[in-house]
Amino acid sequence: MSENTQTQETQDFANLPFEEKRKAIEKAIDENIRQFLVMDGGNLEIIDMKENGDFIDVYIRYMGACVGCASATTGTLFGIEHTLRQKLNYQNIRVLPI
Repeated sequence: MSENTQTQETQDFANLPFEEKRKAIEKAIDENIRQFLVMDGGNLEIIDMKENGDFIDVYIRYMGACVGCASATTGTLFGIEHTLRQKLNYQNIRVLPI
């Protein structure tokens, strides 16, 4: 994918239909986050996504080594949120572990 195409996609995230936002979030997780969790023996599963006003709330469940890891609710969680916000160029994404 060219840089221009990626830039166009991220600029348009706010205007996407909800199902397309869901796909973009899943793609960003698969391409930029999941591999690092798996390298440490963990993973995550997207349980649900909801539009909440201007926010997109992403509900996740940690799996494997991520379950019970102290970093899962601090550094790792903040890293996931930061990566999604950066890759999708949309600051109103919240990741909520359940």
